[in-house]
Amino acid sequence: MFQAFTKKLLLVFIFSVSSLLIAEDYQPGKHYQILSEPIATRDSKKIEVIEFFWFGCGHCYSLENQLNSWEKKLPADIDFWRSPITWNEMAKTHAKLFYAAEFFKKPEIISNTFISIHANQRMMTSDRELQPFFASFGIAEDQYQSLFNSFAMQNKIRRADTFGLKYEIRGVPAFIVNGKYKVSASRQVGTSELLDVVDYLINLERK
Repeated sequence: MFQAFTKKLLLVFIFSVSSLLIAEDYQPGKHYQILSEPIATRDSKKIEVIEFFWFGCGHCYSLENQLNSWEKKLPADIDFWRSPITWNEMAKTHAKLFYAAEFFKKPEIISNTFISIHANQRMMTSDRELQPFFASFGIAEDQYQSLFNSFAMQNKIRRADTFGLKYEIRGVPAFIVNGKYKVSASRQVGTSELLDVVDYLINLERK
């Protein structure tokens, strides 16, 4: 029994040391970038994490389930929020779908938009696609059309434009940690490892 306990303790120690070594391997300029100038966060009392994404991005789609699980476990000192990219008209329409999920308080619109685009091969840009999609959530055509064409939505899109330019987002998914660091997929960092680097930077900010 003592040998079994010792074996378990050793495995925990090895795992902890391995995790520490992996974390220490993350290097600026290789696994993440340090922004040339820190950018003020929206809540200085918390560590801010922003995800930049696009519904049409395959890597964003593959990251979604992992991101959702990660978000559920975040401690109270993390301010996590998402910003859709708005590089072209298609991306802007997709951004409106994200903001519609917020406005109608139906977060399931987000996961279902990813599925519609990547699993069901729908572009999700035309009324022919959007009308039945919103109807499935009990949202009438005049409701989403009114929202899409509203002044408030125009402001949301302009703000998303500004964020993308401010943080120099050229690819997604990308994360900004506390206005200081940028993490994006590369040869050194695969999509599935992005959140590990984000967690490393969060811990760096706590020190």
